[in-house]
Amino acid sequence: MKRTALTLLLALLTVLPAWAQGDSITLSMQPRHETTTYFRPRQLIAPAVLIGLGTWGLAEGSPTKLLGEKARDDMNRGWNTCKIDNGLQYVPSAVHALLGLTGVKSKHNFRDRLIASATANVLMVGVTRSVKHFVNEQRPDSDGDKSFFSGHTATAFVGAEMMRIEYGWGYGSAAYALATGVAFMRVYNKRHWVGDVLAGAGVGILCADAGYWMLPVWKRLFRIDKKKESTPLMVAAPFYLHDEKAAGLSCSLVL
Repeated sequence: MKRTALTLLLALLTVLPAWAQGDSITLSMQPRHETTTYFRPRQLIAPAVLIGLGTWGLAEGSPTKLLGEKARDDMNRGWNTCKIDNGLQYVPSAVHALLGLTGVKSKHNFRDRLIASATANVLMVGVTRSVKHFVNEQRPDSDGDKSFFSGHTATAFVGAEMMRIEYGWGYGSAAYALATGVAFMRVYNKRHWVGDVLAGAGVGILCADAGYWMLPVWKRLFRIDKKKESTPLMVAAPFYLHDEKAAGLSCSLVL
């Protein structure tokens, strides 16, 4: 029953882009930021592969499961811990929002970056918490049963994919390297199985893409581009993931 619920929940993520595609529009806030945000089927390939391989890790005897058990037994035999991943997971998203303010060319303005980031992170947190509740997979260190999938990894890959979309593969590659490091640390610290971080990476990438797919929908729904120039108000909402022992800040603009 739990596996069926998990499958249905992850399937919802593939329905969202199809709906958003119908509301795609051309962004024209400022000439240098002009771009078109729309769903492309090939964007689902990498997330689908990662989520599929990660979910396979829930099945006893699967290659992903066996790899995870080997990593638990052979990696970090001294059970040392390094908690740097608790902070590093937020770096890509923070840089995504702020890098464009330093003069680096971005595809969208600061306001639109915040809206896309807030959408992606709220969606990611909702999916992460829901799946953890349904699956109840025990962690490699036996400290809790909320292992599948890795919220730290999903958070890091949300920011990495948004960096790639916004600034290209130059900056995106660095962000992806950092996100991969976060995933490695989650396995090294025996907080997650290999399948957990694979699925987390896939969900993070998919949620980041969804954040941009939904951008033109929000702009049309709230008639953002049609409003007169005004001083924007930034709203920041903190959140805390008890199971992950991690905190974050979701930001959006009220125009």
